[in-house]
Amino acid sequence: MPKKRFRLATVLRARQAKEDAVRGEVLAARAALREAELAAERSGEVLRGRHLPDAALARTYIAAISARQALASELFAANRVTAAAQEAVAEKLREYTDASQARRAVEKLKERHAAEQAAAELAEDQLLVDELATTRRSRVKPPMKSTETPVEGNDAP
Repeated sequence: MPKKRFRLATVLRARQAKEDAVRGEVLAARAALREAELAAERSGEVLRGRHLPDAALARTYIAAISARQALASELFAANRVTAAAQEAVAEKLREYTDASQARRAVEKLKERHAAEQAAAELAEDQLLVDELATTRRSRVKPPMKSTETPVEGNDAP
C-alpha cells in the first residue's frame, strides 16, 4: 500500500509562516513599547529636574511655569504613546495566539494522519505475516488426517 501524503501540508506551512510573521510583529510591538516607556521615563526625569526659581522676577517665574507645563504635556503625550503601544502589544499577542491555535489544529490533523498511516502499515504487515504463516504451514505439514476409524460392516443394527 503506497503511503498517502498529508493533503493539508501546504495549509500547515502557510499557517506556520503566518505564525512566524505574527511573532515578528509581536517582537516589534514590544520593542516599540520599550522605546515609548523609555521616552516617557526620560520626560518624567526632565520634568522632575526642572524646579521653579526661588526668588525671581515675575517674567522668570512665568517662563519657568510655562516650561514645566510644556514638559508636563510632553510627559502626558509620552504616556499616551506608551498606553497605545501596550494596546498594540496586547492585540498582537491575541493575533499570535489565534495563529498558534490555527497551526496547532492542523498539526493535530497531521499527527492523526501519521497515526492512521502507521496503523494501516501495521495492519498490512500483519496480513503479510499471517499469509506467510498460513502458506508455510500448508507447505511444510501434510493435511491433518481424521482420527476416527470407520467401522466396517456394522452399519445396520
